Amino acid sequence: MPQTQLQVFVNGKEFSQHELAKMYIDRSYSALHEMKQLGATLLDEQGQVINESEIEYLPQAKVPCLLLDNKLRIGKRELNRLYEEQYRLSDAMWSDILALSNGEYSQKVARAHLIVTGLTFGKYMKIIGSTLKIKKFLLSMHPDHIDAFLTSVTETMGIYGKPTQMKGKLQKEAPGPVSSDHNLRLIGASYLTADPTKRNAIAMHQVKRFKGGLDILAGAYLW
Repeated sequence: MPQTQLQVFVNGKEFSQHELAKMYIDRSYSALHEMKQLGATLLDEQGQVINESEIEYLPQAKVPCLLLDNKLRIGKRELNRLYEEQYRLSDAMWSDILALSNGEYSQKVARAHLIVTGLTFGKYMKIIGSTLKIKKFLLSMHPDHIDAFLTSVTETMGIYGKPTQMKGKLQKEAPGPVSSDHNLRLIGASYLTADPTKRNAIAMHQVKRFKGGLDILAGAYLW
């Protein structure tokens, strides 16, 4: 089975594999520190408690798996309890932002061009067909994912600091120009879990299949 590889382009600049790996590892260390500071009990591969002073000395190659294993072991309910105060502060922040919004979700757009090889559309559909596989897939996709499933996600959004609990809803209208070459589209909006009337972002991900992989135009559209 071919190894999955990812190319990332933002504003025409390609990020090297070294840069992508460093960002992923840095965020993994940061997530472990944050969980520990919030009171989580972190365990290593032998089931021994990890002290916060030991986190930086964990081997880089093992940090992503340790982060994922601890999130799965701690579980959704306890993780959400640990982050409850951060969610409250984040909801207040979004409420202030949305109060000043004119409702046009094209003023700030975050775009990335992703080329994934080794993960075909068929393989992706098999992953999302399994509850356990999709949970692991989404949690390992991004170190800042705290709780993630097909219609809900809790994560830090860009520069906005603290994680936000969100529910996703699919919608048909494209928030911006579409690519005729990328004819598979996932368009939806995220709403604050604490107040489902407040929509904080729209996402449009456009996909073109090619032999052995996927070409993805990812976009997040904000007020």
